[in-house]
Amino acid sequence: MRRVPIAALIAAMSLAVIHAQQPTFRAGVDVVRVDVSVMNGLSPVAGLKAQNFVVTDNGVPQTLDSVSLDTVPLNLLMVLDTSGSLAGERLSNLIEAMNGLVKSLRAEDTAALVTFSEPIRLAVKATKDRAPLIAALTGLTADGSTSVNDAIFLALQLRPVDAGESRPVLLLFSDGRDTSSWLRSEHVIEATRRSGMLVHVVELVAEEWMGMRGAEIRPSTFLGTLADTGGGRRWFAKSSRDLRELFGKALNELRALLAHVFAERRFPRRLARRESVVEERAR
Repeated sequence: MRRVPIAALIAAMSLAVIHAQQPTFRAGVDVVRVDVSVMNGLSPVAGLKAQNFVVTDNGVPQTLDSVSLDTVPLNLLMVLDTSGSLAGERLSNLIEAMNGLVKSLRAEDTAALVTFSEPIRLAVKATKDRAPLIAALTGLTADGSTSVNDAIFLALQLRPVDAGESRPVLLLFSDGRDTSSWLRSEHVIEATRRSGMLVHVVELVAEEWMGMRGAEIRPSTFLGTLADTGGGRRWFAKSSRDLRELFGKALNELRALLAHVFAERRFPRRLARRESVVEERAR
């Protein structure tokens, strides 16, 4: 049996008091969606069905009603750092990598583009048209300080109220720590937890960061926590030349999303933080 880790689920349930003198908890049936990626190297694993998985919620087995593989369109929000440290070859490689990602999207996928340095800009609203995305990426310039906290928070507000059958995903790229945001990191983490968006992070770090003590060249603890909280992954690029490959890996993993939908029937309706685990049975 192979264990596939996924992010902790936060389920808010209301407390029902039936009798004032003798409060009781009303059991309910709630449909919960759990997203899991199953990869074989860089390729999504095909042919998986509900019987290939076991879902437990705080150790309690749940009824798995359906599994859908690669049938859900992406609603991709690309959030890109364009601060001054990206000027030159780094920015050119970022633009090339993002152009490759946009061109790899499928016709049914929707994408939007947010850029940030100190100011934050919605460069392209959510669209299925690739032309404005390519045009905005081609015209990017790098300048100013880094407001990554504020950018993530504002990007989360762009999550569609009704995403329909699509899967909202935030893909963040940055090369460093926040230097000019108003919001604190913990506020952004809490907003991410509440948003329900899947968050992937690609971080560009100095090639020599391993074994060095300088905080300015070490990977960001905050970005790691962000990816964990958003149920996604963080990839490290030691050179901007690696970005195209890493964005490709991120897209491949998104293509491998399995939407596990299960009805939980064994919990009272009370506020709780719960961790769900999905295990793949040997086939």
